[in-house]
Amino acid sequence: MSSLYVLITGRPGVGKTTVFMKVLNIVREKGLRVAGFMCPEVRERGTRIGFRIVDIRSGEQGWLALRADMLTRFGKRGTLRIGRYIVVEDDALRVGLRALDELDRIDLLAIDELGPMELSLPKLRSAIVNAIKRIPRGILVVHRKFNDLQIWEELRGHGYKLFVVDVANRDRLPIEVAKYILQC
Repeated sequence: MSSLYVLITGRPGVGKTTVFMKVLNIVREKGLRVAGFMCPEVRERGTRIGFRIVDIRSGEQGWLALRADMLTRFGKRGTLRIGRYIVVEDDALRVGLRALDELDRIDLLAIDELGPMELSLPKLRSAIVNAIKRIPRGILVVHRKFNDLQIWEELRGHGYKLFVVDVANRDRLPIEVAKYILQC
């Protein structure tokens, strides 16, 4: 098994998470063991109210961030603001750190996404960096303005290929990306 990371990026709402999930389904069907987390948005009545954090292996989940006006509704607290959202430190650390624990028996690290919210918590950021150091292959959805120099350095050490999702390629990318991962 060679060392390589696949990075997926694109503008908001273009289908990055959909591509990511389809790739995971394909590589799991081929027998790869996958671990990590994903952070899907949560909408109510067409309006985004926050983001969940979900352990890919166990399905355990919590809140990564909520709109400030939603914190009390869900009985959550947080102090770190990213745009209009407040990071829910307790949930994000509980789920994120557990998802990145015990990675010795996996073939592919999978994280959707690496962005300002996920990297704002030093303990979670450190666990992400350590997971990238330890696991030779991965698929990461990265924020379009991703600029974490330490993580870029770790990725350069493994080698990486960047896929930019757009409306024209999002339907064919899952198969293309999965083939690329399976060849490595």
